[in-house]
Amino acid sequence: MTLTMNNVLLSENVPAFMKQSFHRGEVVEKRTKEANDHVPLLKHTDLIYETGRWGNPLVVKEYKLLFFTIPKVACTEWKLLFRRILGLPEWPKDVPLLYLHDPTKNQLPYLSNFTMKEAQEMLTSKEWTRAVFVREPKERVLSAFLNKFVEEPDFYVNKCCKFKSKIEKNYCIQKREEGDFIYFLNRTLDCRNPHWTPQSEAVDKKWWKQMTFVGYMDQVAGDAERLLKSIHSSEGTSAWEDFGKTGWGPHGSAAFMVRDTAHHATNAHDKLKKYYTPCTEKFLENHWAQEWNHDIIHFEMFHLFNDDEYQNDKECKIV
Repeated sequence: MTLTMNNVLLSENVPAFMKQSFHRGEVVEKRTKEANDHVPLLKHTDLIYETGRWGNPLVVKEYKLLFFTIPKVACTEWKLLFRRILGLPEWPKDVPLLYLHDPTKNQLPYLSNFTMKEAQEMLTSKEWTRAVFVREPKERVLSAFLNKFVEEPDFYVNKCCKFKSKIEKNYCIQKREEGDFIYFLNRTLDCRNPHWTPQSEAVDKKWWKQMTFVGYMDQVAGDAERLLKSIHSSEGTSAWEDFGKTGWGPHGSAAFMVRDTAHHATNAHDKLKKYYTPCTEKFLENHWAQEWNHDIIHFEMFHLFNDDEYQNDKECKIV
């Protein structure tokens, strides 16, 4: 048996959270529109307006789009798209993609580059689209572990192994070399970083309700297409027709964000179980609870293991 979503066939083994997500975007859009009755005011102290912050919203004036990027949720691809929309040259292959996220190097306009009056309009006007893409928390945290803890050792050591005690520092480095997932999870509580902290913390609470579009990583191609088709230039053409429909992929003939969705869906559950245990899954559900309880993000809770496989907290070494 197969399920069809955005012209992509998904196997019957697709995880429950993906099956439940097909129509989330419509639900979220309705909820945010209802919440927009109360309009908040921008302050200089707001997180999203902080000068020089890498995670500030990006501005695409031609399509009146304010885009909130979240690490580990395809933000690299979106920034490449926005550079193309702005008429900037393709990102040089010999320049590390790390610099694509640096506001001083990527040449992209951020909300904090505009006046308070301009920014307030972008954040509240019905003429502007305010979009964000999010990712299932268990999958996102695992992705951060594999990328920032396992694949990029210098990143984690420089961020989280800065202990005054040489013993603690060496222990941290040892655990990183061992690829210790439990150690990584424990350290997320005291070594906070946008790559693994809850996505809900990436935006000030009052601005979440101003979102008009929420897309999801597990259906990124379809949601990206839907977003780009909904925004139009001053000439009346959609961003999808102008920049999304083609020109992507290794041969430049694919649509924006098209990936091997079927392969990902089939293997997502097995990959999570390869790293999570009943105890570490409970740990994540406890400390990232705000992700599932968030009114705007709206993730469906799912469990990797059978009920009889979960231990009580006293039996778990990580709580």
